[in-house]
Amino acid sequence: MKNLTHWTILVKAFIIILLVLSAVFVAYSEALNNGFITTWDTGIFVVDNNYIRSFSWENIQWMFTTVYKSYWHPLTWVSHASTYSLFGLDPWGHHLVSIIIHALNTSLLFVLVMLLMSFKTENHSGFAPFNNKILLTAGLTAFLFGVHPQHVESVVWITERKDVLCLFFILLTLIAYVFYRAAHTAKTRFKWYCLTLLCFILSLLAKPMAVTIPVVLLLMDVYPLKKTPLTASQTRKYISYQKLFIEKIPFFILTLSIIVITILATRQETSIASINDIGIEIRLLNSFNNSIFYISKFLLPIGLSPYYPFPSYRNFYEYYPSLIPVIAFFLITAVCFYLWYQKKYYWLMTWLFYLITLSPVIGMIQAGSQAAADRYAYLPTIPFYFLLAFGIVHLLYTERYGRFIKSIIMTGVFLMSLVFMQQTYKQSLVWKNDMTFWGSIAALEPENAFIHFQMGNLYYAAGSYNKAIERFQKAIFFNKQRKWFYAINLSASYINANRLPEALAMLNNIVKSTVVQDELDEVYSMIGWVYWQQGLLVQAQDSLLKAVHINPQNNKAQNWLLELQAGKKYE
Repeated sequence: MKNLTHWTILVKAFIIILLVLSAVFVAYSEALNNGFITTWDTGIFVVDNNYIRSFSWENIQWMFTTVYKSYWHPLTWVSHASTYSLFGLDPWGHHLVSIIIHALNTSLLFVLVMLLMSFKTENHSGFAPFNNKILLTAGLTAFLFGVHPQHVESVVWITERKDVLCLFFILLTLIAYVFYRAAHTAKTRFKWYCLTLLCFILSLLAKPMAVTIPVVLLLMDVYPLKKTPLTASQTRKYISYQKLFIEKIPFFILTLSIIVITILATRQETSIASINDIGIEIRLLNSFNNSIFYISKFLLPIGLSPYYPFPSYRNFYEYYPSLIPVIAFFLITAVCFYLWYQKKYYWLMTWLFYLITLSPVIGMIQAGSQAAADRYAYLPTIPFYFLLAFGIVHLLYTERYGRFIKSIIMTGVFLMSLVFMQQTYKQSLVWKNDMTFWGSIAALEPENAFIHFQMGNLYYAAGSYNKAIERFQKAIFFNKQRKWFYAINLSASYINANRLPEALAMLNNIVKSTVVQDELDEVYSMIGWVYWQQGLLVQAQDSLLKAVHINPQNNKAQNWLLELQAGKKYE
């Protein structure tokens, strides 16, 4: 393989990166026209968050000392505040910044692949000369990563700025660590070690997902850096396991600190589901399923959704399909170990990297109501892009294949690239606004009560009360356990649609259910409201008195009661 001069490398690398980034921006171009998905966290994290409106001392203190909605990610708050200072609440600017960070991640992945493929400790510089095969593999890896539709959620959802920002510093951490391993003097090694630690700290400050990186660094020592007796050749010097672990102690201390902060934060906000909410057997099955689920979406990115609910598991036979991922998990593990003994180390290292980086969100510690999320695959699937790119480039450079076979391979890669870009463009449209967002999920999950409830709220806010009624009725039909909670919103829709008898019947049934105790004052307020509209003033007063008695702070009920007692008609 012909090695390249420095200038040739720079020119070719620049051209490759320029082409890759152009493809990334084309694939995500429609996202620049998207708004904020205010009903899916972006409202509370960005739109209505006054603490990102300026870099005042009070706001900076809040960013670095406050756990907000189960998260402590000060660097992400700084990023949001910086974006706000440039663009205000113009969604275009916020989307642009996220896409730029994703593009930078794509470029950093290109650099990382080049460094890992050329890493040679025997070489005086620590790296072997680059060649066309390395450049092409790195470029294809970056391209596939940059335009893959599985990453749309991380890039297009403004709330997930923490995802792209965290990966940015993770990739810098890995790149710095490769240079640390390639350094030949103690002074140079110390500088790269400090830079690696600094980048790791910044990644933790962006998102706790980075807690697995110390283990990833140990994996890199095994392969591809080959610094342990397991993989080092006879001509290479290896490092003792004790030394490898000792140098990672600062990283593990930081990891442990962030894990403690995160657990305390999520428990404080009650976002971690208890075993009673989601049983251990369902968590286990879901964890096995997720280990295969993200791979399947990587290989065939269709049916992508912002929300993947848990299977119902109402009947015992519904557990059977979940056993397939369990079998697949152990089969893949066995094959990877077999290939390890065949000295094909990269398969097991890829599998371990994937499982380790996925472990915080694989499903055993359940936060939120989703069974899986595309954003969780942003970091863990990175080695898959390299393996796919490496395999394609290897086939193109294999001499036994003629031009016809290679032209078929290149055509296949080209078509796959077009499909990925088209799917990314299409998936970006899902996040255009709240209505398209929940509508797309409803199309994929037509029997999910939570989705119908969200759609009902949107129709209610838009003044389409009859459509809201239809959605709330479906929510009640598909989830009888939360019937009375959905019924409150249904009753409000009946009232606004001037269907007062139906509203009154529903509200009285809510009172009789004795389930909705927390909002019982609101229910009595609504009953009083309906009676008032119907001219039944005695019943209205009685209901409003009950509301005030339950909750003296219910100002709305108190004001209505005062107006009613003053002899005013309802307006």
